[in-house]
Amino acid sequence: MTDRTLSRRRFLGGAAAAAGGAAVSPWLAGCSVDSGGGAKAATTLTVMLEPSELPADVISGFEKENPDIAVKLVKHDPTRLTAMLAAGDPPDVARETATFSSYLAVRGLAAEIDPYLQKSSVIKESDLAGINDLWRFDGTAQGQGPRYGLTIDYSQDAMLWANTKLFEQAKVPVPPDTEPLAYENLIDLARKLTRKTSDKKTAVFGYGGTVDFDMAQLAHMVSAQSGRLFNDDYTRVDFSSPEARKTLQFWIDLARAGVSYGPTRPNPAGWDGTTYKAGRIALYTAGYWYQQAMADVPDLRKASRFLPAPTFAGNRISPCYYGTGVWIPAKAKNKDAAWRFIEYYVGGAAGKRRAAEGRGLPSLKSLEGELPKNTPEAKQSYDTQRRELEHYSAVVVNTPYLRSESLKKVLQAEFKSAVSNDTAAGKVADSLNDQVNELIDQERDKVK
Repeated sequence: MTDRTLSRRRFLGGAAAAAGGAAVSPWLAGCSVDSGGGAKAATTLTVMLEPSELPADVISGFEKENPDIAVKLVKHDPTRLTAMLAAGDPPDVARETATFSSYLAVRGLAAEIDPYLQKSSVIKESDLAGINDLWRFDGTAQGQGPRYGLTIDYSQDAMLWANTKLFEQAKVPVPPDTEPLAYENLIDLARKLTRKTSDKKTAVFGYGGTVDFDMAQLAHMVSAQSGRLFNDDYTRVDFSSPEARKTLQFWIDLARAGVSYGPTRPNPAGWDGTTYKAGRIALYTAGYWYQQAMADVPDLRKASRFLPAPTFAGNRISPCYYGTGVWIPAKAKNKDAAWRFIEYYVGGAAGKRRAAEGRGLPSLKSLEGELPKNTPEAKQSYDTQRRELEHYSAVVVNTPYLRSESLKKVLQAEFKSAVSNDTAAGKVADSLNDQVNELIDQERDKVK
């Protein structure tokens, strides 16, 4: 699970805490919250999520509809989850991003949910948004075969938010929300928007959303050039293709331009979303979900304009980088109860509420009408998002043999070295090929 996904959920969790008031304290403790009806529930369902993703009123709503089940919330912790899986005592429901879910499937860690889905009166396969196909894995290819989880909500994460006040201050026209920018022009645009103080410190960064520099961003930009990073069975990566080298060069040039935070210039706030909220980033990469993160800064929300994802080489592809969702471990003790929770959480009252609050695109197409459009700024972002859905593409961003954390560690270390030592993109590609393919070989041997 990526830093960006964590930051997103923590940000939205702050809004949930403010709205929930005194009801928040039970889930902050990470304890079991029962329905309060007096009689003890027959089943205790252990759910491992971020507390911001499962506030107390959602738990109580589920327990009211399912009085035979008491929910025990355990804070999401990848290290703890790994230990629980290894011990054969996993939670009944856990979280993962759709884009990295094949890691679970190839190791037999996740239960197939198709038998439940076929019988469900709440969630229909025909109603699933396209992001849910990334939860499918047939043993070789992601996007085919059985389903191993469902997304909670998602966004097309390469889209942009423009602070129109900062554009006006820089005397730069605000881009239209009907036509995408080009990555090839983005660095020059960011230079025009970047503003320095008299002592040469950066007061405003022209571009943001570059802190992570992870595989999702690279895979998207390569795919937008009609290239690919992996071979057919995802056992080899190739950063030396012309499309991959051009992508690496973009990130090297961006770092050298000094117009954004990134791996070579860490953001003291931890992520760029905080800095955009502070009015210090003019153009910020984030999906539809970010509108809710701005809810506590109404002036910024009104000044922000939602824009399409940029193109690369003229090809319009707008993927989801993460798509946080829920899955049932293969060794979970309460699978039937776990599915009832997923039904409520994804397609029931909880799913409808998230959609109405604009916390991301709903996992079910039938809930898209719930998205907010009651203010001019909400209507603008809604209209832009509706047009952008036509360009959604389920880009495969990972090999099933590696965790996202392992890839990110290699990518960031290599990138920092390349920028510091003025290394050519071709040499960076060769080094990444050697390191990543060696990791794939090591992990692949463990699952044969």
